[in-house]
Formats: sequence, C-alpha cells, structure tokens
Amino acid sequence: MDQLRPGVFIRLKKTNWFDHPFLFSNFKVKDHKQVALIQKLGISHVLCIPEKSDVLPLKANEKLTPQVDSEKEFSQEVIDHLWEIKNERTRRLKQKKEHIALCEKRFAICIKTFNAILKGVIGGDIQSLEDAIGFVDRLTDYFLNDRESTLHLMHVMSKEEATYSHPMNVAILSMIVGKEIGLTEEEMTTLGLGALFHDIGKDRIPKKILKKRGELTRPEQEIMEQHPAFGAGVLANIDLFPKGVVTIVAQHHERMDGSGYPEGLREDEIYKLARIVGIADAYDNHCNHADPMNSMTPYLALSYMFGHQKHVFDVEHLALFIRCLGVYPPGTVVELSNGDIGMVMAVNPKNQLNPSVMLYDPDVPKKEALIVDLADEPDLKVEKSIRLAQLSQEAHDYLSPRAKITYYVDPTQ
Repeated sequence: MDQLRPGVFIRLKKTNWFDHPFLFSNFKVKDHKQVALIQKLGISHVLCIPEKSDVLPLKANEKLTPQVDSEKEFSQEVIDHLWEIKNERTRRLKQKKEHIALCEKRFAICIKTFNAILKGVIGGDIQSLEDAIGFVDRLTDYFLNDRESTLHLMHVMSKEEATYSHPMNVAILSMIVGKEIGLTEEEMTTLGLGALFHDIGKDRIPKKILKKRGELTRPEQEIMEQHPAFGAGVLANIDLFPKGVVTIVAQHHERMDGSGYPEGLREDEIYKLARIVGIADAYDNHCNHADPMNSMTPYLALSYMFGHQKHVFDVEHLALFIRCLGVYPPGTVVELSNGDIGMVMAVNPKNQLNPSVMLYDPDVPKKEALIVDLADEPDLKVEKSIRLAQLSQEAHDYLSPRAKITYYVDPTQ
C-alpha cells in the first residue's frame, strides 16, 4: 500500500465485493483521498494492472507525499456513508435479480401455453386457434401500449422449453419491429400469429431429417425446403386463420434477391410481414444453431447479417431490427472499461450503449453474481464484444453463456 498513488489501476486482491465499501473491485485510483481511504480500511496489498494504469506504482524506496490527513478526512462517518451508498446499490441489485427471475417465470408460463396451443392447431382444434388469437392479442396489446419495453435474456432450462422457445423468440422479435414501424393492431395480430406458427410445417418433415446433425443431402434439403408450403397448407385448412398469417408462413424463407424458397420470390413479391419474420427467424437461427458449436453470439449474429446478408433481407427492416435489439443485444459477452468481463442481461431502448451486465468476478459466488446498470456508472462503459472462444474456462462456466438464447420483453420498472 505504501507504493500506491493516484492513476494506478488496481484490483482489490481476494476481497469479496461485500467486504469493502467500493462499488467495484477493479478501479483506477482517482486521488490521494482514495489512497488514504484504502489505507484507512486496513487493506495491506492491492494488485496493479499496468496496462490500464496512467502511472505505475511508486518504487519500493519512493515515498508518496501525504496530500490529506487520513484521520481527519476519513472519519468513521465518511466510511459509513460509503457503506450506505453500497448497501443501497445492493438493495437495487436484489430487486433487479428478483425482477429477472419473475420475467423468467412468466416466460416459462408463455412457453407452456404456446406448447398446448401449437399441438391443438396441428390437430385442427378450432378452440386452439381461438386460444392462439387471444394469446397474440394480449401480446399485441402489450406491445402497442408499452412504449418503454426492455429486452431481457432468459435462461432456458428444460428440453421442452428449448424446443418451443424458437417460435416465441421469433414472435417477440418480430413484434418489436412491428411496433417500431407502426403496424395497426390487426397487422400486429397477423404478424404475431405468423411468427408463432412459421415453422408449423416442420411437423410434416421426417424426424430423421429434422434431427440430423451435419449437412443435409440435396434430396433431404429439398424436402426441408417444402416446410413453408406444408405449414401454409395446414393453416389454410383452418378457415378462421387470417390470410396474411398463411402468407407469412408460406414466405418466411423467401429472400429479397430471389435466393430463398420455396418459390424464389423477389423484393415486392414478398409480403412485408413475411420479410420481418424472415429476419427474426434468421437471427434466432444464427444464435441458436442446431449444432451449438456453430452458434453465434447475438452481437456477431447482427454483425454477420448486416455485413454479409444485407442483400437478402429488407434493408430498412433489418436496420430497424438492429436498432431495436441494441448495440449489444442480450446474451453478448463484453469487456468493460475497467477490465471486467460480463454478459449483457437486458437492454434499455432509451440507452442502448449502457445495458445491464452480469459481471464475472471469481471472488463473488456465482449465485450472487453482480448485475450492474451501466447507465448508473458514468465511469464505466463497454469496450468491446468478446467471442466465446476468447473466454477462460472459468469465466465461461461462471457466466454460463446460454446454450440457447431466449428473449422476453417486459416493461421498464
């Protein structure tokens, strides 16, 4: 501690976050008062991070000229005040975790509801269709009336939830864009239904093809490419389904340059709502590839779509989609300006550069992992997105980047 001076970036060594009054365990020492405070707390050693420091620590034989009287400047009242600030932050952290847990519970209920509806629709049950319309109408009402929605990252637990999370993801992501472009209530309902049932035709595809790992043979691919037509056929036989829903299901794999299937439609030949669903479907498939090793992080998926697939999508809708998900979508692993590694848990549409991030800190138990709102931390920002392959095994296990990326939209509290 006698070598510490302002400008040195430090990590409080092997100190639990809950055992000191600072908001972070990693930070750059601001001034002599902060040096005196750390000394006052009885901390004997800190770890220096040279590459993030403005200056290096003093040499062993150098002395720091005292700039403050630590006894005078840092009475117990001052330290108690710092603890009050931190305790308030701890309380808010607890509330945020409880809120995310509630979102996950609601998402699980939605998954189970949709699971039952999908099985009924496949079986031709009219009541299931009415349930589906009611389900989407509730989502529509929510999206059209909530102007401050926040996208949360969900944790998929069971195999069943993982199976049915894809249509839920596509519906949620599509309707976010639908709200942004100002669709009517009727159009939002059509969009939501089309997104939820876009892959219903896969029920007619042989299971051995659906579950096959690795590339499909050409004949297998040709069968797979018929699932939009199969799905449209299933829904067309149920009279009450809006015509636009059938069109979305039939066209969600069509592409603006004519490279899509099954009809090879181009540009304005493709229904505008099908274009939205096609973007959401492609994005979720990038993030949740059948082979987890080929899955992209959300940030990389958006980068790839804009950089390499822009010509196959409606560019206007793609730009809106990216804007709605934020610069760093939920599920993105990031490095912060203080050197901390974390995973984005939620994005606020009003402040997309400052999402909520769960931090990796080996000195904090995983169950108590810290979640910080970067909007509350003016000295902290995202430096860059990190590929999963760049994470240490310890950080990967701690953050547990989702084997399945799933989203839920909830009002900002």
